[in-house]
Amino acid sequence: MKVALLSLTILLVIGNIDRSQAGEISGIPRIVDGDTVQIGETKIRLQGIDAPETDQLCLDPKGNSWACGLASRDELIRHSAGQSWDCDLTGADRYSRSLGTCFIEGENVNAWMVRQGWALSFVRYSRAYGADEVAARNAHAGIWKGALIAPRVSEMALPAEPRQKLVQPDVIVT
Repeated sequence: MKVALLSLTILLVIGNIDRSQAGEISGIPRIVDGDTVQIGETKIRLQGIDAPETDQLCLDPKGNSWACGLASRDELIRHSAGQSWDCDLTGADRYSRSLGTCFIEGENVNAWMVRQGWALSFVRYSRAYGADEVAARNAHAGIWKGALIAPRVSEMALPAEPRQKLVQPDVIVT
């Protein structure tokens, strides 16, 4: 039953990806947030990762809130440092953003964001960055230094009660 449900989910997800936007693009990006950039007129969602929303807050080890969404975006800006990116586009998401894996001088930016702890591996769509996430969690890097609500959960319209519960960083909420 679980296998059948998983297979159906994969088919639906693959079916929701518009492959007409596949190709390659290069240029200096404008960083929108920790998992979205824009090169020219093309908005690119970094495929396989999920970064905190720009307005998202996390807790540090002492329980103080901090703007982890802004920190994620700012770390990507710092890492990019005005360099040109090369992105392999595989299609588009439901918001018409191109889906892509991007590189700075051959380094996979998607993997870097997860490995540095500024994004989660978005296992709903890809397992490519699972090992990078484990390394970041074990090192208490980036968002893993305290507690967070996984970005995909914080986006959902949840009742006030669950929204107040923060997840320990070693627990992934899907």
